[in-house]
Amino acid sequence: MGTFLGWSFKRPSNLAKLIVFACASVILMVADAHHNRDARLVRGTLLRADHPLQELAALPLALVHDASRDLRLNGRLRQENARLRARERRLEIKVSRLATLRLEVAHLRALLHGSAIPGYRAGLARILDVGSGPFKQRLTLNEGKNDHVFIGQAVIDAHGIVGQVVSVNRDTSRVMLITDPDSGVPVISERNGLRAIVFGTGSPDGVKIPYLTVTADIRPGDIFVSSGLGGIYPPGYPVARVTKITSNPNLAFLKIRAVPLAHLSYHTHVLLLWPRAHARTQGTHHG
Repeated sequence: MGTFLGWSFKRPSNLAKLIVFACASVILMVADAHHNRDARLVRGTLLRADHPLQELAALPLALVHDASRDLRLNGRLRQENARLRARERRLEIKVSRLATLRLEVAHLRALLHGSAIPGYRAGLARILDVGSGPFKQRLTLNEGKNDHVFIGQAVIDAHGIVGQVVSVNRDTSRVMLITDPDSGVPVISERNGLRAIVFGTGSPDGVKIPYLTVTADIRPGDIFVSSGLGGIYPPGYPVARVTKITSNPNLAFLKIRAVPLAHLSYHTHVLLLWPRAHARTQGTHHG
């Protein structure tokens, strides 16, 4: 029992509540069936009003998803960039090697072209080691006694005289370059036939021509070739080009500097020369 404004009433039973709610449900369904358009309008308005809230609620998850996707993409781009850089380095190395090989092939062709020296037989030798210093300018070749290399043998390249063999082992030999201080090459000027001797200075790119008087007809740019005197070097092969002439009134001789015409600091091969008579006494050489 209960009271309201002085009135006494009895609380409804559970069965009465069920009947009331069932009737209300039926009434609402009937109303929705008869007024479907209005109901849909109300529901659409409620859904539109709720859409921003749904988007706001989903925003953190979308941000996490986008960030994860960007990280994966960034990682893939970094890996691709590293791969492309490594490929670029490999290609640069290959291009460098190709350029070196082309230069070497051109040098070998020039060597073979220059090997046709009358009275001499030429053989190709590979440079194994280069020993240079203020007092010695030497090369080690992969040819020795087994290849009929002999002391005093001339060594050239495609551009000029390199030096002469000074020691021989079974499979290797040592060459004294024309830049060695102990080297002296008898030469003659291409321009006027002036005779001189080219001596080494100990520098890999310089020689000197001493003992020419101040009255000697010599100019910068003059080319000196081997004269053939001494029998070591073939006559007429390039040796040096004059670069500087200094005259001192207190001295009787000119100070003359020149550069070797052979490419002493480049390439990996040179030519050994055998005089034909010497080659016949030694037998047939494989080079």
